[in-house]
Formats: sequence, C-alpha cells, structure tokens
Amino acid sequence: MDIELLERNRVKFDVLVGEVLDAVDIDREENQILLTTRSGRKFLVYHEQDCCETVAISGQDGSFDKLIGKPLIEARDFAVDTGESESDYDSQTTTTLVFRVDDQTVISRWVGDSNGYYSESVDIAELINGG
Repeated sequence: MDIELLERNRVKFDVLVGEVLDAVDIDREENQILLTTRSGRKFLVYHEQDCCETVAISGQDGSFDKLIGKPLIEARDFAVDTGESESDYDSQTTTTLVFRVDDQTVISRWVGDSNGYYSESVDIAELINGG
C-alpha cells in the first residue's frame, strides 16, 4: 500500500485505546510508524513537514512485537521543550509516545529541532482510502 496516496485524518493518540494492534511497521529513514489494527484501521505516526524543521525518531524502549494481539489500554504523547538545540537550530522539543497493554509498555522518543517558528510536534493520522 502506498500510504502517500491515502487521505490523512488527524486524530489524537488516545483514539488508539481499545484497539488491538495486528502490525507495526517502523520506517526509520522516513521517521514514520504505521500501526495496523485488528479492526482494519491504519494509523500513521509521523511529522507533518512544514519547512525548515527536523523531527526524527531518536530511540525506543520495549518492543512493539510484544503489543501485537492485545488491546491497548494506554496511548498518549507528551512533549517537553528542551530549549536550545545542540544543532544549528534555536529550539528543540522531545516528544515521548507511550503505548501500553496489560503487561507491556513501549516508549518511542522523538526529537524535533527548528528555529522556534516551525512545529516540532509528532503527528498521528488515520489513513483513509480516498477512493
């Protein structure tokens, strides 16, 4: 499936609560995570590029494989402005995504850098077949 051709309906992370993951595909080059649920829904975790900012996956604790087949009881994000960036940019934000089932938790960390004008956020959208 070419996800670039699908319509994106932005949602909040908590929409995943109660969903059962069937597959998780992480593309570190594109800095995207595709979540496919048992109900047939697909969610893309990514950054909506605006201009002169970068947002990238920086690390992960836990394995998404251990979440497969179990209902998510927690799905949330929180961002912390970490101040000045160590790169050439003026601003940096660290975003933490938490995905939890009854006995496992996965934490995905992302880092965004910009001049302070552009968003450094991590986005989630439900992919919808626009045809």
